[in-house]
Amino acid sequence: MSDLSLFIYLILASTIGLVVSLILVFGQSISTLSSKLLAGILFCLVILSTGNSLTLTHFLYDYPQFFKTYTWSAFCLGPLLYLYIRTVLNQSYKLFWKDLWLFVPVLLYQIHRLPFDLLNKEEKYLIVINALSNRMVFFNESEGLLPPGWIAIIRIIVLVISTFACLKLLTNWHKKIYDASLQIERNKQIYRFLWVTMILMTSGTIIVAIFTFIQVLTGMFMARLIILVISSEILLICGYLFTQPKILYGMIGWIQMEEPIRSLEETSTKNEELKPETEDTNYISYYRGKNILNSIEIHFKNNHPFTTIGYSLSDLSKEINVPAYLVSAVINQEFDKNFNEFINDARFEYLNTMRENDVNFDKYSIEYIGTAIGFGSRTSFITAIKKRTGLLPKEYLAGV
Repeated sequence: MSDLSLFIYLILASTIGLVVSLILVFGQSISTLSSKLLAGILFCLVILSTGNSLTLTHFLYDYPQFFKTYTWSAFCLGPLLYLYIRTVLNQSYKLFWKDLWLFVPVLLYQIHRLPFDLLNKEEKYLIVINALSNRMVFFNESEGLLPPGWIAIIRIIVLVISTFACLKLLTNWHKKIYDASLQIERNKQIYRFLWVTMILMTSGTIIVAIFTFIQVLTGMFMARLIILVISSEILLICGYLFTQPKILYGMIGWIQMEEPIRSLEETSTKNEELKPETEDTNYISYYRGKNILNSIEIHFKNNHPFTTIGYSLSDLSKEINVPAYLVSAVINQEFDKNFNEFINDARFEYLNTMRENDVNFDKYSIEYIGTAIGFGSRTSFITAIKKRTGLLPKEYLAGV
């Protein structure tokens, strides 16, 4: 692959990775803790691929202060992958303070860099020239506080520990995911995605480590292959998400419990007495989930807030006094829907109620009916009805 083709491939992968990361963080319908952690993984991969590409240009000669400023992201990948897998499986909505310990290697690396950061531009320039012309110097990172080669050793240790931690999580959850009494296809799809992501990340890191080792032994410049591998990881993960977007909603049902349930409706028979949690947890128990769901149902029945055009997750959160991320998590787990789908379903049900109870209904135009039940435009109303019935609103209402 020529340098031009490689840079085009890099730009394509990095752009897609950044766009997907932003969607995962700021997309209202899918912005959860797990999606933010996945966004962090993709962002770190983009930083790594872009940073390695700088060694193929004259950028570092002109701006030596940016030498290896991207390396911190390599220490984040393992911890982020572990937290992502744990969060998805445990259906967590928050992390623990002790999870910060996972990022001690990142802090250690930044401390290691201090001597280099404090040098003037000319001194940094000399180090960059030496490192880019001598693969052993580049690998050993002797410009920092730690002895030569130690950073590479720490990076390998972080990779090994993270990989084993991820493997332990996934193998421990296999029985619950494939429980014969709780077969949920979406959960199995998510579980497979977690395996795919872990294998991609681990194998990619191992391949990069092998290329780096070859660089040291032979003096060959392997940056092009490293960029190719990391960029391919980005595209493969993003491609999987595009083909299976619903996996971002998270696991269905309350499977993180010792006695997993598929739906909150089952709690009335499986658990005669629901008691509040007495300890701090990072997931929603079915007790709390049922209370949130009851609050939503009562609010919808009494006030019909979804008939407001532009009604949002934050609006519902304020009205029932429950944090938005908890409302979103309950909707995703219980109904396998994002907020927009959930609201449009409520509007569709209200359309049928309105049709039955309003004596003047037949006199209303399609535009008026759509606006009355909360749709901001004729197009959005038609799309929602057609998605649920296969018919245009006029056809559906004529046949009711």
